[in-house]
Amino acid sequence: MLSPSSAVTVSQSDASEYPEKSLFETTDAAFNSNLREVEKLDPVNGITYPDGGFRAWCVVFGSWCAYFTSFGLWNSLGVFQSYLSENQLSHYNTGTISWIFSLYSFLLYFCGLQVGPIYDKYGLRFLVIMGSAGFIFALMMFSLSSEYYQFCLSFSLVGGISCSMIFTPATVVVGQWFKEHRALALGISCTGGGFGGCIFPLVIRSLIPKVGFGWAIRIVGFIILVLATLSVICMQTRLKSEPGKSAMIDLGMFKDKLFATTAFGNFMIELALQIPATYVVSYCTSKGFSEEFGYIAIAVLNAGSIFGRFIPGYFADKYGAFNLLVVTVGLSSIFTLGIWLPLSIIDAQNKGGLITFLVLFGFSSGTGISLVPVCFSQVCDIRDYGKTYGTAYTLASIATLIGTPIAGAILNSMDNNYAGLVGFCGACYFVAGFLLIFARAFGGGFKLKVVY
Repeated sequence: MLSPSSAVTVSQSDASEYPEKSLFETTDAAFNSNLREVEKLDPVNGITYPDGGFRAWCVVFGSWCAYFTSFGLWNSLGVFQSYLSENQLSHYNTGTISWIFSLYSFLLYFCGLQVGPIYDKYGLRFLVIMGSAGFIFALMMFSLSSEYYQFCLSFSLVGGISCSMIFTPATVVVGQWFKEHRALALGISCTGGGFGGCIFPLVIRSLIPKVGFGWAIRIVGFIILVLATLSVICMQTRLKSEPGKSAMIDLGMFKDKLFATTAFGNFMIELALQIPATYVVSYCTSKGFSEEFGYIAIAVLNAGSIFGRFIPGYFADKYGAFNLLVVTVGLSSIFTLGIWLPLSIIDAQNKGGLITFLVLFGFSSGTGISLVPVCFSQVCDIRDYGKTYGTAYTLASIATLIGTPIAGAILNSMDNNYAGLVGFCGACYFVAGFLLIFARAFGGGFKLKVVY
């Protein structure tokens, strides 16, 4: 594991070799006749990144499309949870139904343990094509499902594995093209998930009364087909794999205290991140609001996260990704315990207060998607970014597997009193912030003015 100051980047000789050809390669030449003239030098070791240009921003757009498809649906899980609870799976309790979506989230991250090293070794083209095809197939089978095991097999198993083959390369590839503006570029990519989380719930909600649940999901699948095609066309790997490079995982990275504390901090973020998105619809209906307002609420939450993904990224490039992440994680805990918890106990009918919380929490929690990958890129050789990212998110996958079921179990044990669920969410963010403070200290020291 490398220290931040010695993190290896892309060499100028490597930068001129592109193992995967893009449709935009010829067009890019017209915009950039001499790529090396616009590459920016890393003063630490004299190695360069494009850090911009037509081709690099095409990669960001392709990554944005991949995030729209993968994390767009991930941010819409509350819609599925609420609908299935009231229809096909109404005879199951909330905690049991939540396992469908927890298993999906678990596989989405867990499979990154092997997807990341494969990306480092072979590039992204095959992974993204296979993942997109598998994800669309999973949605089609999901639209035909009626039994619990069918939802698990289609959406959770096939969908989760396929989605991992999309979002892991989409995250890692941006880091190969940007250095000085990496946090901003990745933040822009991650807004795709926020836009998807706004649009998909409203599309599904409007289509179900007109064409039924099955065709609503199929139409979403066709939308994803278009976006997945764009992502395959636009994204391309920048580095050739080193000869003899292994495609195997490396759990020895947890011996490094900087990586380990960052990974466990991310674990706590992921333990809580999906709880509001998963339960906000049912929370609204339990407090007497209409189901339609619940769907609007989840869209508002995701709208807030759009700004929370790219605005902090802009400042993170100037003031440090770890520094910004510590602040925003702390704010997520404050908003949850200081706004949502009192609302759930004493002022449940305050619609304005709930909207305020959703906007603020959406903004602060958005960095859990956009800045965490940037932090991991600071503690590794960029050529091993896929392996590092995949290993860290394998640990996070356990959190996504157990987070919403734990919240559901708390909810059931308290007779649908949401105070315990909200308190659990806020406490997880508090612990995450504590761990990330240590990670920041290990990597950048204890001086507050250090950009890290």
